[in-house]
Amino acid sequence: MRYFIIRITIEQNINIKAMNKRIYLAIVPLIITACSSSNDNNEKSAAASNAVNSAIVQVSQVVGVGKVEPEKKIISLAAATGGVVMEIYRNDGDSIKKDEPLVRLDDDLELIKVLQSRSQYNSQKSQEEIDRLNLQESEARLANKKKLLESVRALALAGAETKQTLDDLETEVTTLSLTVERDRAMVKLSGSRLMELAAQVRYSETEAANKVLRSPYDGVLLDLQIEKGSALNQFEKFAEVAPAGPTTVRTEVDELFAGRLSKGLDAEIRFVGSDSVVATGKVVFLSPYLKKKSLFSGESNEQEDRLVREVIIKLDGETGLILNSKVESVIKLNNSQL
Repeated sequence: MRYFIIRITIEQNINIKAMNKRIYLAIVPLIITACSSSNDNNEKSAAASNAVNSAIVQVSQVVGVGKVEPEKKIISLAAATGGVVMEIYRNDGDSIKKDEPLVRLDDDLELIKVLQSRSQYNSQKSQEEIDRLNLQESEARLANKKKLLESVRALALAGAETKQTLDDLETEVTTLSLTVERDRAMVKLSGSRLMELAAQVRYSETEAANKVLRSPYDGVLLDLQIEKGSALNQFEKFAEVAPAGPTTVRTEVDELFAGRLSKGLDAEIRFVGSDSVVATGKVVFLSPYLKKKSLFSGESNEQEDRLVREVIIKLDGETGLILNSKVESVIKLNNSQL
């Protein structure tokens, strides 16, 4: 009975070892297959990475969205003074010259002040001339009395003239000397007053001139935002002007491609969604820093808030493009930048 139990135990151990051997033989191929699969995945990942790097290297152009602007941008004009619009001399779309009148505000009071200040100035100028003549008269009388005094002094020393006469002449010379000093002070005072009134005339003339709103540039009047009879406040914007000069496209390029750009690169301009080239130009300005989008920001199709680099492209010749038009800028990269 004891022998039988021992034999069964030995047979069970042999069966367990055989089973373990079969399990080991089954696991080994799985391990080999897994290692092979891992190597294949690594090779595929490396190939995909090489493909991405190859795609980056092969980029030959950078596309950005921008808008058409004058070289000096669109300028908003503000009124130096307020008032009621009396006259409008130019309309939207008109060509304008520098210092050309665009609008006249009510200026009756300012013109009256100009007349008053000019009248005061002219009166003071006449007074200054009178004071100068008085000074010349006093100086002439003083010079004459001094000569007479010298003669009388010589006669008095010789006993031919009395001391009283000499003393009277000395008193007159002293009095005339004081009169000359007074007249000189009056001339100086008149000159100072004349300068004050001249400044007052310029001030009143400037106030009157500010009632006529003029263009500071040659260019085109884009939008006149007032009407005859309307009120305009001081420093309020009343018009937009496009200064004369070349047309540009201000565009924004995604930060991913910002470092590939340089001045002088050629660019093609297309309308958004079109393959037709409507203008050509060159890159003339690159922003020295990245910033948030400012052109056409807040669109519904924006998925993320990326930084952009501002680029200005100066267009070749007359393009006929409408200012503020939304366009695509296709910037061609050189071989060294690929």
